[in-house]
Amino acid sequence: METVLPETVRGALRLADRQLRMLAPDDVSEMCAAVRRAAMAIAPVETFYVGLYQGDNTLVLPYVYSDGELLAADTSRFGRDGVSYWIRARAAPYRYAQDNGRRCHVGAPMGDGSLSRDAVAVPMFGPDGDTVIGMVNTQSPRADVFDDTFVVALAWLAQALALSLDDGARSAARERLYRDFPELDHSRLDFPVDMLHTATDRLDEVARCLDTLQSRAALLDTAQLRQELGRIKDQCRLVGTELAMMVLKPAAPPPDRTDLGALTAREREIADLIARESMTNAMIGRRLFISEKTVKAHVSSILRKLGIRQRSELVWCLGGRTADRQP
Repeated sequence: METVLPETVRGALRLADRQLRMLAPDDVSEMCAAVRRAAMAIAPVETFYVGLYQGDNTLVLPYVYSDGELLAADTSRFGRDGVSYWIRARAAPYRYAQDNGRRCHVGAPMGDGSLSRDAVAVPMFGPDGDTVIGMVNTQSPRADVFDDTFVVALAWLAQALALSLDDGARSAARERLYRDFPELDHSRLDFPVDMLHTATDRLDEVARCLDTLQSRAALLDTAQLRQELGRIKDQCRLVGTELAMMVLKPAAPPPDRTDLGALTAREREIADLIARESMTNAMIGRRLFISEKTVKAHVSSILRKLGIRQRSELVWCLGGRTADRQP
């Protein structure tokens, strides 16, 4: 069944994607931080780390965050019983519920030493889309906080991070990132919408910084206070830079509701079923006797060709054209 991401989740992913694509290739810490902030905006993540595989049994940890604190980078050797081995061997997400956290608890606990009660780890793939180069691991002391939507979102974030770490990532690899969720490709957004999302997202981040500063003000010394204020200034400057660069981007023309010639006959048939009958991918597959995966690929192609972000916009694109339908 097709995964439909809530708007709050899509917003967090789009913001992370914008940040990743604007950072310098060597700013690994801030890249990881952008992914971590997005994950924390979706679910109550307490521990977050990025690991990159080196050799047969070594995991390099360039970014480790736990209990509100950024820890020192580290390396770790792993055996066959832990999450690190499982991720590379299976090339698939690990969830706490799979084994009641057994693999998660093999390694040393982070932060205050207490065991996590929920965890999700997802692989990072190289530009070929098959080779596992690393993993992103999230944990929480609270049970059952990471749902299916979080797993999908974290997997997407992990791949966006992998592409950003590989500065020479092929365009084909970048295209695969947006294939299932074209609405997350911020470069395809309409000019006014992109400006609005960027401004509001950044202002929300500034507000969160101020909330944190206000709650901790009495505990901070002068140096820490200057550091926090500097972080807020940096956020304000960053949104200014982003908006200035967007001014240079030409506004995307609205899709021509009568120009559907780019669609194949099959794509047009599927577009009609979505627009006229509000069918899901599974329903379309049953109607047309094709697999749900094939339907999903057609839907992604339709959105790309029409220059729209969501399948709901097909109603507008195909509006007033009921005469084209076959009885």
